[in-house]
Amino acid sequence: MYLYDSSKYFSSIDSVYAHLPYKRRMYEIYNCKRGYFYTIKHDYEKSLLYSDSALAAVKKLDNDPAYPYWYSVALSNKADDLHALKRYNEAFNYYFLAREAIFKTGDTCLYTSYSARLGLVAYQHQHYKEAASYFKQAFEQQFHCRQGDSSFSGHVIFAHQQANLDNIGLCYSKMGMSDSALFYYDNALAYIENNYHHAFRFEGQKKIVDTDFIAAARAVIYGNKAKELMTQGNDSAAERLLKESIRINSMSGRAIEDVPYSLAKLADLYIKTGRLHLSEVLLKQLKKGLDTSANAEIVKRWYLLQSKYEEKRGNLPASNQYLNKYVALKDSMDAVDNSVLRADLNKEFSYLQSEYDLNVLQKKDDRKSFYLVAAALAILMFAITMLLIWRNYAQSKKHILALGKLNEKISDKNLHLQNALVALQQSQEENDQMMKVVAHDLRNPVGGIAASSALLLRDNHNYPDEQRKMLEMIHASSNHAVELIQDLMYANRQPIAVHVPVDLLALITYCVEMLSLAARQKKQEIILHPLPARVSGDREKLWRVFSNLINNAIKFSPENENIEIRFVKENGRVIVSVEDRGVGIPRALHDKIFHITETAKRTGTSGEPSFGLGLFISKQIVEAHSGEIWFTSGDDEGTTFFVSLPLI
Repeated sequence: MYLYDSSKYFSSIDSVYAHLPYKRRMYEIYNCKRGYFYTIKHDYEKSLLYSDSALAAVKKLDNDPAYPYWYSVALSNKADDLHALKRYNEAFNYYFLAREAIFKTGDTCLYTSYSARLGLVAYQHQHYKEAASYFKQAFEQQFHCRQGDSSFSGHVIFAHQQANLDNIGLCYSKMGMSDSALFYYDNALAYIENNYHHAFRFEGQKKIVDTDFIAAARAVIYGNKAKELMTQGNDSAAERLLKESIRINSMSGRAIEDVPYSLAKLADLYIKTGRLHLSEVLLKQLKKGLDTSANAEIVKRWYLLQSKYEEKRGNLPASNQYLNKYVALKDSMDAVDNSVLRADLNKEFSYLQSEYDLNVLQKKDDRKSFYLVAAALAILMFAITMLLIWRNYAQSKKHILALGKLNEKISDKNLHLQNALVALQQSQEENDQMMKVVAHDLRNPVGGIAASSALLLRDNHNYPDEQRKMLEMIHASSNHAVELIQDLMYANRQPIAVHVPVDLLALITYCVEMLSLAARQKKQEIILHPLPARVSGDREKLWRVFSNLINNAIKFSPENENIEIRFVKENGRVIVSVEDRGVGIPRALHDKIFHITETAKRTGTSGEPSFGLGLFISKQIVEAHSGEIWFTSGDDEGTTFFVSLPLI
């Protein structure tokens, strides 16, 4: 009611949260006021001030169970504000921190919101393929999200899902894939038609369908769809949709900001079809709106349309004049932050992940150094104590002297033993540290080779067959090297289970999606028999277990075979089985398969290498989660691995 009256809005927000404790109240109020300046006023400087205040306030709530959720929301909001202010490097850093915080919460609704945010960021940076992927993730993740018992949860889900489908269509439109764009626009309209009853608002105590929002959503999609119809030559259908979009969104309470874009598209259509008298009316209407509220993008379009209009009328000097203005404005807009807008979000995240890992490693080193100093002081105190005892005994009677000498010998031997143990421990720690440093230093360049070769292959250059084979060999070899380095880093790491609720079905479904491409390359199919199950543990480590088991099933199965994943619940536990019909495990290797041995390593059915570390690490992780892992297999009989974990 008060969104467009700031004084009433702020006073009402203050009263809404007045019953909360002070720290929580301030966090909620800062968030609402930040949203007001970001969404309604588009004043991103003030929005950033409030997001900073919210972030400071939430840090005082770190003892509350909901702290991880509030903290991740505060980080995401600040990232959006920085991005809107074109402070992209800072924004990417906060997006990365938000991602790390969200992963720790296990909140699927936050996953959905975060994926949609990254989709918008990637779209603004003109990485349309990545943007479409993020919006698809958000659409799929929404099905696993439960918004709680809020009266407006249905409306929120409806708004997000239709927007995700529409945004996917926009991405394909930017990539010049009209058929795909139309497919998603039609899906968005179908979603609205089938789910509009979830979008409602209140009039007093009465719940009614929010017809204004639904109509505005349809009208926006009509305008987007019309552009693709024009591209395909279906001008009559495009004209109908544009007129309907303008009619709907010109009404009060609708998406009035979308009207200039539809007006520009319709004017372009009229010029194209020679109906200059109609285009003239629209161009004047568009110009009138620009006089009251300038929009650089619409101004640019208006210059271009006016140039086309004058050209059709035969007034070439005027046409050229408007064209020059269009080119000048376009060049200036393209020049603004052009290099920054091309920033690759995935590369930025990769760099930040490396910095984050290095910082964690440094903290671990500092902690180990502290322990070593403490141990040295303890040994020194021990030596001083023994010296004092020796001196006291030296001053005693003869039998006490003999006893003191004996005690001195024992002390000397003990001191030598302590020194030997300290030296052995230091040697072991130095070896572990050297292994981690070498693995870390190798991972970046080898990972860079893998990424570069993938990029060269993905760009679809017309390489000669010999060069393409070499690139494929480089890509495969570098990926195998990255896997080996990753396994080496995990082999020396103690798997400690983190007690966080984990949706096991969602986790394994994600593993299946990630490995489906590898399966399809061998003409295999991964069949998942779903059953909801929640366990307590470390999501990243459990993902590594099941990713390794499914990857092994693909590796050791021939082409055209199926891999089946099943869930069984019994006695308060869930048993997940991964069954393949591959080469099986020889009986001679059954006792060695969970150990690091050279004899247990075998190549896959297509020559894939094996490092002999995956099952060793998987067993450590499962046992750290109070679970069990075993298998049944025989020569050429296929293999089934079972993982049993306690349910929560």
